[in-house]
Amino acid sequence: MKQKLKKELQMLYQPPDPVRKQEFLQRMPESRMSNMEFLRSQTGYIRKWNWLISAAVLTGGICAAFDKNRMYTGILAAMLPVLALSFVAEGSRSVRYGMEELEMVSRFSLKAVLMAKFMILGLGNMIVLAALFPLLMWNGTYEFLSAALVILFPYLLSCYCNLTIVRKVRGKESIYYCSAVSVLICGAVLVVTYSKINIYSLMKPLGWVLSLVILAMLTFREWKMILLQSEEWAWSF
Repeated sequence: MKQKLKKELQMLYQPPDPVRKQEFLQRMPESRMSNMEFLRSQTGYIRKWNWLISAAVLTGGICAAFDKNRMYTGILAAMLPVLALSFVAEGSRSVRYGMEELEMVSRFSLKAVLMAKFMILGLGNMIVLAALFPLLMWNGTYEFLSAALVILFPYLLSCYCNLTIVRKVRGKESIYYCSAVSVLICGAVLVVTYSKINIYSLMKPLGWVLSLVILAMLTFREWKMILLQSEEWAWSF
């Protein structure tokens, strides 16, 4: 009975054939956007608190530059996981709020949006991290390798852990796990800094360099896997 009713309704409410469809489509102006224009458009969707965190980290670096007693260095190192958290949280906002299906059918693919946001935020963070090196080495308290450990190790570790969580945990719950991991890393950094534990004696300088390189490679791998996962969502959709 239902099938018969459906067929009768389809016969009664058949849409008319489109009239001058091709002529209408040809009149529509072609809207083209370059890659730079696309990046600029996505910059406007990044929330202001991400830039405020970057400014706060840079301010902490300036304070650490003029602090020979290293009182602000631990605070600066503990702020870097927060910077990494803002990078991952803002870049994965579409996934966490269930907007991936809407962006899949929009003008730009979900992969393009994710890549643009991560590129903008990553470039901003790279500028901040690069500025911290001369600030920590300003008064001769830190050498290049020790400054790299203070700056890059907590940042890369937090990025790697948070990207892994976002990739494996779907929904808003992922941000809570990311926040918890970032807080743990912040606490560990503060404990190591103010307990005066000499972590440099645990490995030779080459070992620390290799650990930073491996951590950077793992972070890049997680970021790449998130982009590949966005393609899988598109196929499943």
